[in-house]
Amino acid sequence: MTHREASFEFDPARPADYKPLEAYGVIGDGRTAVLAGADGSIDWACLPDFDRPSVFGALLDPAAGAFSIRPRQAFRATQRYERGTNVLVTDFETATGEVRLRDFMPYTSRRVPTAEIYRRLEGVRGAMDLAVAFEPRFDYGRVAAALEPHAEGVLARAPQGETIALVTDVPLEAEGGVARGSVRVEGGSEVSFVADWGARRVHPIGSYQFDRRLWQTRTFWRSWVEGLTYHGRYRDAVERSLLTLKLLIYEPTGAIVAAPTTSLPEWIGGARNWDYRYSWVRDSNFILRALFQAHLIDEGATYFDWLLGQVMDEGPLQVMYGIRGERSLPERELPLRGYRDSRPVRIGNGADGQFQLDIYGALLDAALRYDRQGGVLSLNEWEALVGLAEQVRSRWREPDAGIWEARCEPRHYTYSKVWAWVAMTRAAELGQQMGTDAPVDAWRSEAEAIRADVLERGWSDELGSFVQAYGSPHLDASLLVMPTVGFLRADDPRYQGTLRACRAGLGVDGSPLLFRYHSEDGVGGPEGAFLLPSFWAVEARALAGDAAGARTELHALMRYMSPLGLYAEEVEPETGAMLGNMPQGFSHLGLVNAIFRMEEIKRMSEGW
Repeated sequence: MTHREASFEFDPARPADYKPLEAYGVIGDGRTAVLAGADGSIDWACLPDFDRPSVFGALLDPAAGAFSIRPRQAFRATQRYERGTNVLVTDFETATGEVRLRDFMPYTSRRVPTAEIYRRLEGVRGAMDLAVAFEPRFDYGRVAAALEPHAEGVLARAPQGETIALVTDVPLEAEGGVARGSVRVEGGSEVSFVADWGARRVHPIGSYQFDRRLWQTRTFWRSWVEGLTYHGRYRDAVERSLLTLKLLIYEPTGAIVAAPTTSLPEWIGGARNWDYRYSWVRDSNFILRALFQAHLIDEGATYFDWLLGQVMDEGPLQVMYGIRGERSLPERELPLRGYRDSRPVRIGNGADGQFQLDIYGALLDAALRYDRQGGVLSLNEWEALVGLAEQVRSRWREPDAGIWEARCEPRHYTYSKVWAWVAMTRAAELGQQMGTDAPVDAWRSEAEAIRADVLERGWSDELGSFVQAYGSPHLDASLLVMPTVGFLRADDPRYQGTLRACRAGLGVDGSPLLFRYHSEDGVGGPEGAFLLPSFWAVEARALAGDAAGARTELHALMRYMSPLGLYAEEVEPETGAMLGNMPQGFSHLGLVNAIFRMEEIKRMSEGW
């Protein structure tokens, strides 16, 4: 697996307000995920759940709270994960010694809100002086904490009653909403810290059984990842991506968030800053495909059961849901600086009320995968899916907001029509499987009508390519998904023409990166290259028989991973810097599904 340079240089005498996104690792506990920087600072933590207000929010504003443990002199930092786990290890090196910082959250499927962040300093060689700064700020940094010093640490309280304790043997002094301390770590010594959200008082550090919790956490992750049956040449990349996707699951319900962050910009200084701490229906097809191919059946089935619960609920199918099934996700702006001064900072997501035609096909394709994997659809659930298929049959000729959630007038997006075709074909196959009196023949007939419509109205003879929307002169990289859903063969001249046009019109010279589109979308401003379509192009290349070319492109895309093997949503083409919310489930799903597609084709070619 190819990674970029893994080390970062920091100088406390010249602190920077922001770090590159690739200098962050992520840990989590089945309810939320926390971003820890290579400089030893936890800069993003929404506790105890993904969608709660941040307690540490320096990722979006240096004044919004952080929990840092870092050397007092200039240092080099290197991050890695313990193999087969989400236990994060950061090595600090100074002129006087080397110290290791180990971060983790005990993984739990409990429904009781709880969150504990465990941190331990371990002396490797020499001696090092480190500074501790614990500055929780509640409600996205807008509420300073009242700090109560104790012999075993400090307890922080918000006026609304929220609490978080820092428990440690290191002496702390509290002033101005910050608890500070200093510790000297020598080779062979250890110093432990626990940040305990919801604590009513400060307990002795020994009561947290640090060693036992670390052993339990390691055992959980390593036992879980043993279920992955893929052992090919990209095992490390697949394993890390699936471990990351596991961190995006909200265990109390089974919902999977798109990313654990909000408002990380798609272009520095731009306004494309969105809240991704929700579960998108369109992701369902890609999620179930990845999980089922990895033989992670329980996660896939639990997630789909949760999705079915939303379908069975009253009201129309939504673009996205909250992690508990919330339908209303009102979008508002926060008075924060934003990551590298990129504003606005948003919470909530205004796309929750859009009509997007593609989500029906994604869900019906997911239902078919669930059925093929041995899942059981009750007749009531099937009737609800029939209702969705019938909505597609009656509404596919309407314009919609499209996969990219444009905030302009609805259009007849070609991608959306392709997924309407997916909806009809999958519904027909499921209907035949279920053996009920569903209108299977009518769905098949409608699928043919949709396909003919796309081939006629979504195609441009002038461009030699399919276009973003009917009658539009614009390209759209989302159309590279066509072979992966079976709409066209990858070697079909029309698809190959689309691929060539996208590479010429949306591509970045000398790389496999692609922009999504260049058309007006009601938001405005530039954005980075979007990773997911590039992985679709890798799949298509493999499906067209060019295994060597697919591998070359895959390796090039893997160079945009962080040193920890993490992806954000987008990439700044000139610098390779990460952009957008991270870690991004869509990007990791693209990688995993591309690798599994290549493996599938390899097995077929070898006669397995």
